[in-house]
Parts: sequence; structure tokens; C-alpha cells
Amino acid sequence: MKYKGKDIRTNIICYILVISIIGGLFAFFTPENTYAYENKTGIVQVDDALNVRTGPGTGYSKLTHGGANVKLTNGQKVTITGESYASDGAKWYHIAFTYSGASLTGYAHSNYIYVEADVDYTPDADFESYLNSQKFPESYKESLRKLHAKYPNWVFVADHLKYDWNEVVKNESVTGRSLISMSSISSWKSTEADAYNWDTGKWYGFDGGSWAAASKELVAYALDPRNFLDEKYIFQFELLSYQSSYQTQSGLQNMLSGTFMESQTISNDRGGSMTYAEALMNAAATSGVSPYCLASSIIQEQGRAGTSHSISGTLNGYQGYYNYYNWGAYAGGGNSAVVNGLIYAKKTDSYSLRPWNSRYKSIVGGAKLLGKNYINIGQDTIYYKKFDFVGTPYTHQYMTHIIAARNEGLSASNGYSDSMKKTIPIVFKIPVFQNMPDSVCTIPTGDGSPNSCLASLTVSAGNLTPGFQKFTNTYDVTVDNSVTSITVDAKAIDSSAKVTGTGNYGLNVGNNDIVIKVTAGNGTVRSYTIHVNRKAAQNPSTPTTPGDDAVSYKVTNVSVDENTGILTGISEGMTVDTLKSCFQVNNGSVQILDSAGNQKSGAVGSGDRIRILNRNGQLYKEFTAVLYGDVNGDGSINMKDAYLIKRDILGEGKLTGAYQTAGDVSRNGDGITVKDAYIIKRHILGEAKIQ
Repeated sequence: MKYKGKDIRTNIICYILVISIIGGLFAFFTPENTYAYENKTGIVQVDDALNVRTGPGTGYSKLTHGGANVKLTNGQKVTITGESYASDGAKWYHIAFTYSGASLTGYAHSNYIYVEADVDYTPDADFESYLNSQKFPESYKESLRKLHAKYPNWVFVADHLKYDWNEVVKNESVTGRSLISMSSISSWKSTEADAYNWDTGKWYGFDGGSWAAASKELVAYALDPRNFLDEKYIFQFELLSYQSSYQTQSGLQNMLSGTFMESQTISNDRGGSMTYAEALMNAAATSGVSPYCLASSIIQEQGRAGTSHSISGTLNGYQGYYNYYNWGAYAGGGNSAVVNGLIYAKKTDSYSLRPWNSRYKSIVGGAKLLGKNYINIGQDTIYYKKFDFVGTPYTHQYMTHIIAARNEGLSASNGYSDSMKKTIPIVFKIPVFQNMPDSVCTIPTGDGSPNSCLASLTVSAGNLTPGFQKFTNTYDVTVDNSVTSITVDAKAIDSSAKVTGTGNYGLNVGNNDIVIKVTAGNGTVRSYTIHVNRKAAQNPSTPTTPGDDAVSYKVTNVSVDENTGILTGISEGMTVDTLKSCFQVNNGSVQILDSAGNQKSGAVGSGDRIRILNRNGQLYKEFTAVLYGDVNGDGSINMKDAYLIKRDILGEGKLTGAYQTAGDVSRNGDGITVKDAYIIKRHILGEAKIQ
């Protein structure tokens, strides 16, 4: 065969040019190059937490911040600023987001980021008029406009609740009322004294120990409806009554896809078999509850794999019993939540078809209870199953899991195909609270230990006044004129915390302020201030005996113990001004601080500090307030105090100092006992007030 040399050379040159061009194109589209990209909003969708990488692919290192891996949580919003492809062909998003107060960027796999549709809409005068007639706040409207543009048949009903936003957040944050998994990031967990042990740096366990009390910030996020006005999460506001016209078995089957209920069969009440979808449709017709609600509740309670002993039917002593919705399933009385739930399932109740000795009876009977106790009395959305505002608020909540409504809403959304969403007039009942903040309450993202407390604080000369306590942030030290320097030493409780400000300090005559700062693993900072007073040199000709300038004081209506430094006789609700009027001080003044050393206002509570100062503002005498029955220092005697008393008696969280004294309401010197718990209970019920 014969070739012409010219043709061969030409072909080789063309081949090289093509390879060069292709190589240049690949180089252009590497993550190091920038190109025009229209930013999008993304929502993280994961079961646990999502690692962020420094580049597009698992071969790149994990992004870190503050020495720890950055982990994004389900529901967190990010800005997608670009797209890249890993070596295996998988798409990765370049994302920007806020984490622990810092603005960060990194890469996340596209499978775990839901891209929020950027809907273009034309202003709709009729819809605007409708929004106004419903009195939706402005902060709700933009999201509802986008949903209306995409799903014009959806109906949004504003449910105006006569509850103040801040009061709702406060009440839903009461320890034990709202829980989150113990494995969650630290900013999701409460650091209240009855939720977090500052001495050990560990959270107290609830409901069997695997749950922690949710932080106030996470509660506010879960409560704020504006976080969930998108096509995925809005279904937590869907009315949960059964709508046979559009809640169909085929739609239900979509929701069950990928769960243990997708293809398994169970025995029906006639001895035959049926699918889970058929059983749930029967339960919906019997109870009046949406089958999508029933399915999402089961998935939430039993998991997608359905491996819990609550529905295995094989737990020793409870073989053949089932509890699909976990009715009565709470840890207590020495039993686990599963055992108590199965004890509930074994009881007899004709209305709920108990005992639940078949899967079908548990599914249908449990649904009837859900309808009777929740859906049919006004707790008729997934949101209202968690957050109760019917009758006596906060007392009748189906679940303690703080983000269960969000998770169940997502499951409910998956029950509808996109074509169903576009054609069905689904009704959403959306709560609006009084005095809501203008901006949306975002999800907390910080991680790392929150413990910013000192374990010890010492000085080389003089004495700390008051004595060191981890939550007391201000101290006084007086030294003689001969002391020209002082050394401060401090150690943090948590090994990951950083302490600054220790060491040796030269002293001027008069006041010297020394500030010790503790930076916790999560970045929060706590400051301890020591006021060191170096006395002036004595003039030998000046008398040293006290004269007309000596401090003296008289106390009325309250009692002080000069030996123990305890002040008692405080009535519940006594104000700072009233307590100050109980002191008559010559050549000085009275100052009242809280337990942390800050200026006190409002009601006086246990642990508050009453300081008598001389004319120069120097400490002369200090007492610690004790309000019998108030063991958390808020100046009132309520269920929170009863809870802390109970924990002390059970050994789950011992009270100390003034709080321990306040807990001994019988005042017989035997510590905190069941008798004290009984006295506090009677006080709360108004049967016999503590004097």
C-alpha cells in the first residue's frame, strides 16, 4: 500500500490541532476557572449531615472551620454559584453558605442539594387581593407568590393565632418539650442548666438517653412558617383530613417507594392479605385522616427500613403485638419507650381496636386515635400535631422531635406527583403569630463544644470576692499597698476551650481591671473580670481607726446571716427596688447583681448577689439571695423548679450553693427530699403557698 508523505503530515497536524483545542476546552471548564453562572438557591437534603469538600469529588479534603469538619444539616439553604464534574462524572455544586457566623464556600454532591426553582411570575392582581384579604404579613408573600405561579390551584389560608411569638418560642423551648437527636451538632442542642451539664460538658439524655433538649434557636427555626414556604416543605401545613377526591392509592404508593411498606403485604381483618397501601387507605376512610399523613407518621416513627421492635412482633414478652404510630411510647417507669408502647398496644379499647395483636389493627386503630385526639379537634396539620395551640397550649403534642413536622412534610410532598400538585386544589393552613420578627429565623449551623466556663480561677494575692463560681463573671480583690503585682491563673472545664488573659500583672494604686476570656470550641466567648484594688500607702499621721466615714447598715423585712452570707425572707415577685428599700446604709450604698455579676433588674431570685459598698464603691459586705422554692434563679416558683427538684432527688442533676438551699423548702436541714417536692407541687397548684 502506498501513502503520500504530504497527506500523512497534514493529517498529523490536524490531529494535533484538534487535541489541543479539546484540551483547552477541558482546561477552561476545570473548577479553577470562572465563567458566567446564574446563582441558584439550594436546600440541603440529607438524613444526617453533609460534608463539604474543597473541590468537586470525594478525593478532595473535607472543608474545615475552627479546626473541625464543616457539616451542613438537612433543610439548610445555600447559594449555588457554579457546577463542576468529578472524575467519575458526578455533578458537584460550588456552594456559598453561612456557618458558625462565617461566610464559607466549598463543594457538595448534587444528589444532596435540592435546587429551588427560580419562578418567574407576572403580578396577579386577584392573588394580591387574596393575600391582603388573608392578612398575610409581607414576609410571607414573596414565597407564596412563587408557589401560586407554579401551582395556581393551591389554596393558602392564613391562620392568625392569638399568641405572641416570643412567648411561643419560650414555651416550646421548655426543657423536655422539644427534643433533637443526641448526635446532632451542638448548636441544635440546649445549654440550659437542666439540659446541659456544664461541669462535665455533656448533655442530659431524654426519652431513653438518645435525645437532647433542642436549643432555643432551633426551636425558633422549626416554629417559623416562613422557613417552609416552598414546594417541598409546605406540606407540613396541608390540611390532614381525608380528601378522597385526590388522595389516592397510587399517590400513596409513590410515598411508600423506598420504604419497608413498598412491597410487603400484611394480614387483613378477614384472614386474607393486603398491601400496606391498601391498609392505609382503609385506615384513612375509617379515621377521616389523610393516608399521606398516616404514611409519613409511620415512616417518621419507624424509619424507612421499619426495623424497630415496636412493629417486629418478636420482642420477648410482647410477641404478636404492634404499635405503628408509637402511641404511649415514652421511656419511663424503668421501661424503654418501645416496651411502654407495646404495653399500651396490649391494653383493651374497642374504639381503637386494641389490643393491637395484628399489623392491620395497629394501623387502623392507631389512625382512629390520631383522628379523634388530634386531626378532628383542630390539630389538623402536621405542624399543629407538633405545635399545639388548641385549648391549653403546648400540652397536647403528638411528638417531641422538634423537626419532625418538617421531615413529615417532606414525606407528604413525595406522595404527590408533579402533575397532581399542578391540578389538585390542595389547602394549606399556615400559622401567623403576633409580633413575629421581620427577618426569618434561620437554622443554626455552629458545631463544637459550647462550654466556655472556667473550672478554676485563682490569684496570687488577696481573695476573690465572691468565691469562684463558674457562672460568676465579676470579682473583687483587695491587696495591700506593698503588693505591686499579681498573678492570675485559670483553667477551662473543656479541654478544647482556649483561655487568654492569665499571667502576671503590675498593679497601680487604686483599681486595676483584669479580664480573662474563654473561647469555647464553637467560638463563643465568655469573659471573667477581676477588679483588683491596691490600697494607697498609709500616712503615719492619719488615724487608722474608723470614724464618721465607717460603713454601717440596718436590715428590715428580710433576714441576713452574717456567718453564711445568706439572705432570706424574699417573697415571690419581690423586685430589686423593693429589696434595696429593706437596707438602710450609712456611708455607703446597696448594689444588686445577678449570679453572673451583671446589674439586676426585675424580680429577685435565688443566687442574686446583694452587695454593700463604701463611699468609694469598694465592697464592704456581700450576701446571696435565697427564695425558697426558686431553684433556677428566675424569681418565680413553677414547674421548671419542680422538674429540677425531681432531677436532684433522682440523682440526675444535683443542685448546689444557693439553689440547693432554696430547694430545702421544708427548712429542716435534711437536704432536698420528696417532702420538698410535695411542698413545691402544692405551691404551684395554689393549695398552700410557701412562706
